[in-house]
Parts: sequence; C-alpha cells; structure tokens
Amino acid sequence: MTEPQIEPKPPDEAAKQTMKARGEAWRARGLAMRDSLESKRPERASIEIAFRWLVRDKEIAGGVLGGGLAYRFFFWVLALTVLTAGGLGFASSSGADVASDAEEAGVTRSLASTIATAAEQSETGRWWLVISGVVLVLWFSFGLLRALRLVHAAAWRVPAPPLRNLPKALAFVIAAPLILFAASSFSGWVRANEADPVGVLVTLGLGVCFGAVWLWVSMWLPSQDVPWTAYLPGAILFGVGVEALYVFTAYYLQIKLANASELYGALGLATTALFYLFLVGRGVIWAAELNAIVWEVRTERRASPN
Repeated sequence: MTEPQIEPKPPDEAAKQTMKARGEAWRARGLAMRDSLESKRPERASIEIAFRWLVRDKEIAGGVLGGGLAYRFFFWVLALTVLTAGGLGFASSSGADVASDAEEAGVTRSLASTIATAAEQSETGRWWLVISGVVLVLWFSFGLLRALRLVHAAAWRVPAPPLRNLPKALAFVIAAPLILFAASSFSGWVRANEADPVGVLVTLGLGVCFGAVWLWVSMWLPSQDVPWTAYLPGAILFGVGVEALYVFTAYYLQIKLANASELYGALGLATTALFYLFLVGRGVIWAAELNAIVWEVRTERRASPN
C-alpha cells in the first residue's frame, strides 16, 4: 500500500505564509519591546517622557493642529508676498536691478528671474499692493497669533488667558518670522560669496538662531508658571528640526528645483512650500508638548519621596 503524496504548496501561498510569519514575529517583538519599556518607565525619565509625549499628541490631535497651523502660516506668507510685491514694484520703478540684487543676496538664478518678473509686473499697482499687503499681514498675523496661543494652551493643558497687549503681540508674530527670514537670507549670501567651510559653518549656526527665536516666542505664549529654562527642550527640538529642513533645501532641493524649473514650475514650488509649512506646524506642536511633558515629569519626580 503506497503512502499518499503530499503536494507542495504553490509558491505564492508559501510566500504569503512566510510573510505572515515574519509579520507576527515582528509584532511579537514590538509588543515585547513595548512591555519592556513600560516596565522601565518609573526608573527612566526619558522613557516616561516619550510615552507621555505620544499620548499627549494623540489627546490633543497634534496632526490636525499642525495642519491648521500650516494653513495659518501659508496665508501669512501669502499676505507678506503681496506686501513684498508692492515693495518690489517701487524698487523696479526706481530703476534698481532687482534680479542682480536678488542673486547677490544668495538666491538661485531662476528664483531671481522670477522676483524680477514680479517686480516689473507690480509697477503699475504698487500702491494697491502695499496697502492691501499691510492690511492682510495684520489680519493674518492676528489669526496666526490666536492659533499659536490655542495650540500652546492645549499642549500645556491650561486655559488661554485673555490677550492684554494686542499691538505688542502682533509685533512679536510679525518680527519673529522676519528675523528668521533675514537670518536665512544672510546665510544664503554667505554661501554665495564665501568659501564652503565658512558657508557651511554659518548654515549650521543658523539652527542656534532658529532655536533662540523660538525660545523667545515660547516665553510669551500660554503655559504654566515656569522659568524660562522650561522652554529649552522645545527650543532645541525646533531649532534642530528647522535647521535640518533648511540644510536639505539649501544643499539639495534648491539645486534640483533650479535645474528643473520648467518641470516643477509654480505648482512644485507651492506643493513644497505647503509640505514644509506643515512640518513647521508639527514642529511647533511637538516643541510645545515636549516642554509641557518634560516640566511635568521633572516636577513629579522632584516631589516624589523616592
């Protein structure tokens, strides 16, 4: 009597089972790692901060808030663009070589050409552009200020206090991005006019400026009654994150867009800007959450008798 022959499984079925087994193994490893980290939470402050950070971001819907901030940032930049277009119109009407001046400031040739074209087209309506630009900048600055206050209040779990000095607050909202833009422009000018080591050092040092400005801004946003050192973790995180985006743009993406401007065009520029603004918005959320969580964990551990 012959034994029945076991038919081999089809290759596709065998591959599916192999992938399923690997997936289950990775899932088991992940659960084991999570349990191991959970057991170390009382001992390690860094692990406790990481777990609370993830929970806090989920509780306040950090992704949604980041998208809302990106929306506010985008319209603020759009309003500033209208105001800048009016200023370029005045510069072009006075006979200034806008394209040459832009290249000397460190921007690429294709972007300098775009700026020069915008300046020429803005000559006739420069007064309207300036007036409407000022109104729009003030309007969207107020919207951005309100969004930043609500986001930080949610991250710190405190009610947003009433705004006492609106002109001063608006001045902060307008001045902080302009300082960052000026620092970025200076870095671009150094890269365009100095040797590589100097340009690289200035570019890397720009992260300190990003972090310092955000530390300054964070101290004026809603939070618990804490010393200024409590805002350092978020400032460091924000500075490093924005610096990484800037380095990627300056040394890689900017060159790609310049070499293929006809392919990307305005649509590629707008898409890139929206994506970057979303990342900046998420960075603002993460920085506020990190400050709040680190302060909470430190306060609890200091008060604990053990």
